[in-house]
Amino acid sequence: MSTITEPLQLQQLDTRIKAVWQRGQMLHLTAGLLAFCRWVVLLFFVAVAVDWMIDMPAAGRVAFLVALLAVSLYKAWKCGWRDLRAFDATHTALRIENHHGGMESLLVSAVQFRNPAAAGGASEALRDKTCRLAEEAAEAVQPDKAVPYQGLRHPALLALALASIIGVFAIVNGPFLAAGLSRIFAPWLAVEYPTYT
Repeated sequence: MSTITEPLQLQQLDTRIKAVWQRGQMLHLTAGLLAFCRWVVLLFFVAVAVDWMIDMPAAGRVAFLVALLAVSLYKAWKCGWRDLRAFDATHTALRIENHHGGMESLLVSAVQFRNPAAAGGASEALRDKTCRLAEEAAEAVQPDKAVPYQGLRHPALLALALASIIGVFAIVNGPFLAAGLSRIFAPWLAVEYPTYT
């Protein structure tokens, strides 16, 4: 006669796995956002330069706006947004094990064994021991080490440099920047670049 047991509560493991997943999601979101901003600013400068030199009609500015947004969104997707995903404890446990090494699928097994229906005929003693060992091993997991943010340093500095350039340009020639912003991001408006005589 078999008895139905309840799923095991692995609070330490659950907390660490969730923290690593959240940190990974924030990393991917931020990396994509930095890439988006970088490409928007660079393509904006190109669009303003071309628009200022040849005085593009509204249709040309719309084409530039569509291209600017399409390229920027694609780069954001490629640099981080494509890696955003719903929470999957097994996938995150595998990522932790790959980073830490030496866990020999302990965390993944515990995540899978926690539900008695998923244990698939494993003995109750084996299931309990695996989950207990995984709970102890989870104490050593550090989310900031498992998902480091050092890779964002260069993109963040580049985004800061581009924001500084825009800030300096706004101080030196604010009306020109305002006209460029209006002409590129609202191409249907009839705004002229300021002329100095």
